[in-house]
Amino acid sequence: DKKYLTSLSQKYWFIGNEVLNDQIYYSLEGYLFPDTYQLDNKNVSVEKIFEMMLDRMNVVLTKYKAQIQNSGLSVHSVLTLASIVELESSNVADRSGVAGVFFNRLTKGMSLGSDVTTYYAFGVKMSERDLKQKELQTYNPYNTRGPNMNGKLPVGPICMPSKTSIAAVIDLIKNYTPSDELFFVSDKNGKLYTTKTNAEHLAIIKKLKEQGLWFVYQ
Repeated sequence: DKKYLTSLSQKYWFIGNEVLNDQIYYSLEGYLFPDTYQLDNKNVSVEKIFEMMLDRMNVVLTKYKAQIQNSGLSVHSVLTLASIVELESSNVADRSGVAGVFFNRLTKGMSLGSDVTTYYAFGVKMSERDLKQKELQTYNPYNTRGPNMNGKLPVGPICMPSKTSIAAVIDLIKNYTPSDELFFVSDKNGKLYTTKTNAEHLAIIKKLKEQGLWFVYQ
């Protein structure tokens, strides 16, 4: 409902025209703040629920409004990157490290190469199975593993990012120092390993498999 979305963009400073993009699967993905909400009764409308969640997101983002506006990035880009960080880092403490690797790749014009974006692009649950080579190699505006995605973010967020993921991205924008860390992987316990080269990255994966620390789908 583009008329409804336009009305939201007029009400909330952080909603731009990006949500009108026809390539986006769910227009308000990433904008509805994940939290516990108390409803007066079961007859509450969807619009009222959206308003409650957007009001909460407004509180969270307004704290960082000046930083975002001075960063050169749109709110949409911040929420998109935060959503990827959210799904790529199970440990809150690792989110700044994951965001840093993504920033390094973007500034070098590389693809993000994020599996979680491919899972989202093709509607596959992360706990379901490994990705297929065809999926990895197929263009989709969400699939950062696919072609024509160098130096690009997905077309929109891929989940509802938490405050910690949003903060990790915004803090990185403010304090970003480029580094050579371009790869990361987590073991089955959520421990993060960052590396500078693909060879180092593959060596870490090999070691994790040998130690029984690699996640295996059942």
